[in-house]
Amino acid sequence: MSTTQPAASPRRRAAPPAAALDLSPLAGHVGFQLRLAQQQVFDAFHRGFSATGITPARYAVLALLHANPDVQQGHLAEALRVKPPNMVALLAEMTAQGLVDRQVDAANRRAYLLRLTPAGRALYEKLTPEILAMEQQVAHRLTPAQYATLIRLLAKLSPA
Repeated sequence: MSTTQPAASPRRRAAPPAAALDLSPLAGHVGFQLRLAQQQVFDAFHRGFSATGITPARYAVLALLHANPDVQQGHLAEALRVKPPNMVALLAEMTAQGLVDRQVDAANRRAYLLRLTPAGRALYEKLTPEILAMEQQVAHRLTPAQYATLIRLLAKLSPA
């Protein structure tokens, strides 16, 4: 009876660190580049504003309610591409924090009209210059013309 030795397992190389990965298969993909850029902006946002309790989603609500007082809750969810149940939870938190006021729409008793409270308006006005400065810092490698072009091109990718 002959005994055979198990084949020696090939030696595994250590996995390369993320910075060493070849990203070229995804480099030309719009979605991949958008995701990397979004993550960079969100990371900067969270580093700069986590102490305020404001997230990108909460800031978006503040900004749109500042520009559109008395908007219906469903219309706000649609504009921000947020699922209605998620918008309900977000607005409940912001209402409990005294940032947003919800009133039943007299024209449609099944809908709520939203507006910023004085505290919500003050927070929006305080944060906006800081957030704009943070975005400029994130985009520091772009010239003002490139930044404007980027915003214009990204807007073309989003449905109106």
